[in-house]
Amino acid sequence: MDVVLAIVGVLAVLHVSYATWTARRLDRLHARVDSATAALDAQLRARAHLALAASERAAAGSGRELGDAARAALSVAGLGHDREAAESGLSRALQAAVRDDAGIADSALVDVTTRTSFARRFRNDAVRDALVVRERRIVRWFHLAGSARLPTFFEMDDTALDRRTIEV
Repeated sequence: MDVVLAIVGVLAVLHVSYATWTARRLDRLHARVDSATAALDAQLRARAHLALAASERAAAGSGRELGDAARAALSVAGLGHDREAAESGLSRALQAAVRDDAGIADSALVDVTTRTSFARRFRNDAVRDALVVRERRIVRWFHLAGSARLPTFFEMDDTALDRRTIEV
């Protein structure tokens, strides 16, 4: 009888230890998502500000569209579906301005567009990792995620303006 109780006790300690470790890991993953979200938001805002500045020196038609898209991207807060649509619109306006050779291509805009693409990928990787852990039975059964919102992916057209297509 004592052996059975000892085995049950050891198993209980192991389960509690695993649940504690999983809860801490999930907390770190949520912090990683929050950090990546802040970095992505900063990169998106930097891209919109540079696009707005570039629109002022661009040709009339492309410059106006680019400026409107940049202002629309700056007016949306958070990283919801409205922001995804606004940022995709800004990407398309940037691509159109480059295609029209509107004179907007500079190294700062290329760099911030590339950093934005990386920031989006890093955030989506963090979201994927958090969702994988949240799918585990122990997390669902014991509600280890607490009241944390379920993170969502940020999808946008982020075709980078790369140096091969733009001669700076």
